Amino acid sequence: GTMERLGLGYEDLKKVNPEIIYCSISGFGRTGPYANRAGFDLVAQGMSGLMSFTGLPGSPPVKVGVPIADMNAGMFATYGILTAYIHKLRKGEGQYLEVSLLEAAIAYTVWESGSYFATGNEPGPLGSSHRLSAPYQALRTRDGHINIGAPNQSNYERFCRALDRVNLIERDEFKDNASRLANREALEIELENTLAEKTSEQWLEVMDKAGVPAGPILTMSEVWADEQVQARDLDVPLEHPTAGTVRNIGLAAKLYGTPGRITEPAPVFAQHTREVLIEAGYTSDEISALVKSGAIAIGK
Repeated sequence: GTMERLGLGYEDLKKVNPEIIYCSISGFGRTGPYANRAGFDLVAQGMSGLMSFTGLPGSPPVKVGVPIADMNAGMFATYGILTAYIHKLRKGEGQYLEVSLLEAAIAYTVWESGSYFATGNEPGPLGSSHRLSAPYQALRTRDGHINIGAPNQSNYERFCRALDRVNLIERDEFKDNASRLANREALEIELENTLAEKTSEQWLEVMDKAGVPAGPILTMSEVWADEQVQARDLDVPLEHPTAGTVRNIGLAAKLYGTPGRITEPAPVFAQHTREVLIEAGYTSDEISALVKSGAIAIGK
C-alpha cells in the first residue's frame, strides 16, 4: 500500500515503537482478491447489498443518503483501536488492525443478511417499511407524512385506538405481526385512509397523548430549529479565523462525569504544521529552512 511505499507501514513503525497500535482503513482490506482495488463509499454500498434493498420497490438502485460505509468504518476503527489499547494496557503489546469499507457496510445489513441466511430469499426494497415488523414506516397524512413505530402488539393496539380504528385490531388479516406483514399493503391503505382526516401536526399530538412512538419527517432547516435539538446543545457556533461564525454539530455522546465540548473551529490549511514538526523534534531553524525550500507550508 501507499504507507508501505513511503516507509511508514506497520512493520516500519513497529521497529521504532514495538508497542504501536496501527490502524488502516481501505476499500476491501489487505487480503482477498480485491485487496488492491480502489474503493469509495458508493462502491462499498453497492457491493455490500445496501443499494439492492434501499429505495422503493421497482426503483433504480438508491444509495443511503449519508456516506454510511465511510462513517461506519471510522467507528469500527475507533472500537478496534480502543480494544487494542485495552490489550496494550494489560499485556504491554501493540498490534496492527484494519477495517474495510466493504465490511463496514455489510455490518449494517443485519436484518437483510439474517433474512437471507434463514430463508435463502433475496430481500428487496421496502421504502421506509421494516422488514420484520408492521406498521413501522412513514405514513401519509392530510398534508404530508409522519413516522409511526408500532412494531409490537401493544404499540399496534395503542396506535389503532389512537386512530379510533379498533376494528383493525380485531380483523384476522391484521390480528398479529405475522398477519400484518402478510397484508402490509392492505394495512397501509386502511391506515392512510384514516390519517388523511387530519394534518401531521394534529396526528402527532394525538400520538403523543396516546403514548405511540411517532415523529415528523424534518428538513435540515426544521431539524436545526427543533426545540429538542436546541435543548441538547447540538448547534455549536464558533468563530473561524477566515470564515467568521461557523455552526458545528455538537457531541452526540454526553458524558456526565467528564463532559466534553467543542472549543475550536476547523483549522485552516497548514495551521498546525509548525506545532507538529516541533513535537517531532525539528528546530525553528530547520522548520524555517523547510518553508523556504517549499517543502512545507505554514498556515496563517
